[in-house]
This record gives sequence, structure tokens and C-alpha cells, in this order.
Amino acid sequence: MVDPARLESTLVRLVQTPTGVPAGQTEIAPGDPAIAAAVTDVIGPLVEELRPERIDLDADSNLVARFGPNPDAGALLLVYVVSQHANQMAEPHAGRIVGGARYGLAGRCVLGQGATQNKGAMAAVLEALRDVADLRAGVTLAVNTEGRSSHGGSKALLDGLGAEGAWGLVATGTDLQVSVGNRGRVDVRIEVLGASAHSSQPWLGANPIPIAAEAVRRLDALGLPQPHPDLGAASITPYQLRCDPVAPHTIPQRVQVVVDRRLLPGEDPEVAVAAIRAVLPPVRGFEVRVESGPLMWPALVDPTHLAVQALVGGVRAAGRDGGTCYSPNAFDAGYPCRVGIPTVMFGPGRRRFGGEGLLADEVVAVDDCVVAAEAIRTAILAWDGHADV
Repeated sequence: MVDPARLESTLVRLVQTPTGVPAGQTEIAPGDPAIAAAVTDVIGPLVEELRPERIDLDADSNLVARFGPNPDAGALLLVYVVSQHANQMAEPHAGRIVGGARYGLAGRCVLGQGATQNKGAMAAVLEALRDVADLRAGVTLAVNTEGRSSHGGSKALLDGLGAEGAWGLVATGTDLQVSVGNRGRVDVRIEVLGASAHSSQPWLGANPIPIAAEAVRRLDALGLPQPHPDLGAASITPYQLRCDPVAPHTIPQRVQVVVDRRLLPGEDPEVAVAAIRAVLPPVRGFEVRVESGPLMWPALVDPTHLAVQALVGGVRAAGRDGGTCYSPNAFDAGYPCRVGIPTVMFGPGRRRFGGEGLLADEVVAVDDCVVAAEAIRTAILAWDGHADV
């Protein structure tokens, strides 16, 4: 059975381990020393305590642990090391126990960066795997060190280390709802190259800022596919603007705009990028480049899938309001779905994506982690009884 005290101790240990994207950066490169140390010193030993039949590790510290006689026929549980938000927390790694009332939560809570996004869910998965002996099939646990908002880590785990499963679960905060689908995403980098000059004499250079501004304006003219009945509409959103060099009274030589293009099932990301390229005509005296960046595929799973219903039932068995949902944000479920593993997102924690909620405190209720662990265990066992092995 799930041990709440043990789960809380694991969660505090995870939160106290620094794995956040450093201030001023938008990503962490594969093999980053801090992330590798988190796996070697903290997460790896926690996995070893579970006594898997086999553990594999790659050069970037992605880890796969296999349990049971035929883990490929069971659940694939994906947990994530890197924490991307709560970047303005005063004490991101204190791992303090706090009362939940001020956060709209009940009971004991753990405060710290990643508590909501990935570490509460990771603690729940690790606890769920402590009590799944005598499986007919098995379970695969995949520890993902991805830090670039792409499927790079999942490709390393599934294609490189051979992680497999009959169904998958991406462990992340969903407020105990089972996310059965989300739009995909491709980043599109628009780069405008001009010529620097002193701002008192702009005619001596070629200012790329107005050209970049016109490029953003032209995005409004792009046609988009019809909205999906469950996932909603595709979208185009500029979200980063960078000038280089940044110097006193200096017109930059280069401006880069990064655009978030949300994708619906069936859309070709290269076609989406080409459409953006097509609405940006060449401008005399400037070079305009359009390139695709990190990609995440859409995900869509049948809500009647046995594992989905088992997760929902496990939450309801704890007296909670379990159900399914469609996530507005893209995460990693799209890649396993694309290679044939129906994969949902599930975990404790209320994600906040607007305003200060994205930057400020992350906190997760221990009781919610317990419910998540019980529901994950229920789904593992329900599928194991059904699996054709």
C-alpha cells in the first residue's frame, strides 16, 4: 500500500534537488552536469530501491528501469527531471512543509520549484511502483532529462534505450484529471539581418526592428485549419523577441522572433513552417530567414481506453472528482502516441499558466500525491490483468 510519510519524504528530497532551468535561459542542454548529478545522486538511488530487473542509462543520464517478466506488454511511466517554471521563487529548493489553506489546498503540502510540474508526479510514480509485485506483464519506468521543450529525451528513451509499453503515462501535474489529448507545437524562428549603426544616424545602417515588426503583423494573415472538436484551434503566437547586439544607442544587426505554432492532429509541421515563410517576402537590404525549431507532436487517446478508465476510477475511489480532460499545453505525450503507444498525462498538482502563477510558488498537496500513486498503481494492475502475455 502507499505510505504517505514515505512519499512525502521522497517528494521533499526531489524538491530539494536543483533541476530548474537557470535564470536567463530558456533550456538546459542534454548532459547538463546539474541534471546528471540529480539522476546519479538522488533519482537513480530511489529507482534502485524499487529493485527493478534491469536499469539502463545513456550518456545524457536518461534512465530506463524495467520491472516484471514482460515490461513491454505493460505500462510505460515517464517521469521528468527538469523543472521549467516557478522561476521567481524566493527559496525554490527549500522543500518546506506548509499548510495548504493559503494555496487553496488541503492538509500538508510541499513547497518548492517543480512540486507541481514534475516532482509531485515523480514521487507518486515512485511510490506506486513499491507495491506491484508478481506482475504477469510488467512496467517500464523512463526517467527523462529533456530540458529543451522537445521530444529529444523521449527519442533517447524509446529509440535509444528501447523503452516500450502497451500504454503510457506522462507524469505531470494535471490536478488528478487524466489528460487524453493535447495540441502539438513547433517553434518557428524568424531572423532578420540588417546592419548596425548609431541610433543618431540610422541611415548609415539597416534597422531590422521594423522589418521584424512587419513580419509579426503578417502572421495575422495566415489561414489555419478548422478547430478540432476536442483540442480546439490551432494558433500562432510570437513569444520571444531578441536583438543583437544590445549596446548603447546602437541599432541591432540582428532581430530574432520566435513563434509558437500550435498544431492539430494531422497537420504537417513542415507545411506549417513553410506557410509562415511564404507570407514573409524578401526585403531589399535585409536577409529574412525562417527556420523550424523544437517540435512536439499532438496527442490523442480514446477516453474509453482501459488504462484511462482505471486511472479515473482510482481517483474516484479516493472520493475525488476524477475525470478526463484535454490539455491546452503540449508536453511529451505526443511522441509515444506517434510511435504507437497511447499515452496520457496524469499527476497531482494544479498547474497555473497565466501571469504570476507561472513564475511564483509551486506547491503540491501530499494527499493529492497519495491519490495519484494509488490511481497509477490501480491502472498498472488493471492493465496487467488484461494484458495478453
